[in-house]
Amino acid sequence: MPLWRAFTSSGADLLWRVPTNRVLPVDRMLRDGSWLSRIHAAGDRTHTDAVTVRVVAYQLHGTGRAAEDYRLVTTLSDARRYPARQLAALYQERWEAEAVFAELKTHQRGARTVLSTKTPDGVVQQVWAHLLVHHALRELMARTAATRGLDADRISFTETLRSARRSVTVTPGSFSPELLVRTLVLLQHDLLERLLPHRRLRSRPRVIKRKMSNYRLKRAEHHTWPQPTHTGTRAVRIQRPHPATA
Repeated sequence: MPLWRAFTSSGADLLWRVPTNRVLPVDRMLRDGSWLSRIHAAGDRTHTDAVTVRVVAYQLHGTGRAAEDYRLVTTLSDARRYPARQLAALYQERWEAEAVFAELKTHQRGARTVLSTKTPDGVVQQVWAHLLVHHALRELMARTAATRGLDADRISFTETLRSARRSVTVTPGSFSPELLVRTLVLLQHDLLERLLPHRRLRSRPRVIKRKMSNYRLKRAEHHTWPQPTHTGTRAVRIQRPHPATA
């Protein structure tokens, strides 16, 4: 609850997984099978300091394995704007954050490259500069994909970075608005000629080679892990709450 309140007070929306045995009473059913409920801190026995959340319960089918139950809680309470099926598919994208870290640290900044500044204020300034450049590159990728109705995953970050760097080195130092527009159009054409192939469906077990966490040890059967046959949205099967819960 302290983390939930800290994040939401900053204006962020949350989509968190909770244990399937967590009691989440049905305060109001929504049209897509999700429902509004309340969560509270473990020590709040009287439930006087509860927070209203929306609950999405579902299973994934077409994974090659037995269906597993998932339960998410979110601040996004509008079922019309944020359908349960789309939220469930979005949750599977959470690991994309790891790719963002690699883009920033390995590709954009460069391997074994340290910040040149020698002061704390300079470090903050350079970190923000890197973040702003990354945001601009990602915005270019998203807008480029939108011109063709493509998934943004089809646009390569490394190709975007190389193209942007080339445009800076071959263009005069000062950018007029007209020149900037022409440069962006050329960048988009360049990226659309270098599209990545569609991502293949894949799955990996949550196991480790050495026991140092709660994940299971890696066994022989994990080397031939069954692969999914459905994309995220098609695999989702929303589960309505059991009548006893209401």
